[in-house]
Amino acid sequence: MSDTVLVAIISGVVSLLINFGSKWLDKKNGLANDINLLAKDVKDIKADVAELKSNDQINGDMIYQVLDHLATENNTGEMSRALKQYNDYFRHSS
Repeated sequence: MSDTVLVAIISGVVSLLINFGSKWLDKKNGLANDINLLAKDVKDIKADVAELKSNDQINGDMIYQVLDHLATENNTGEMSRALKQYNDYFRHSS
């Protein structure tokens, strides 16, 4: 066998050992469970961020309607609508 083929075979065997050996060690040491827990935490964080964005949108709408009403002294009913939406979302949810 040539040196090049021998180096390729040794590299392939070492790569396989590292790949499968690391997975086996993770399972043996319980790291696979830690990774699953971490993925669950990331999923929970994404859900919380989505809720925060929704909350921010409702709060922003309420602030805009109050400032718009104060600035223009209009009576379009938008302030009442925003207040109802705010109450329904924050005070009557859960």
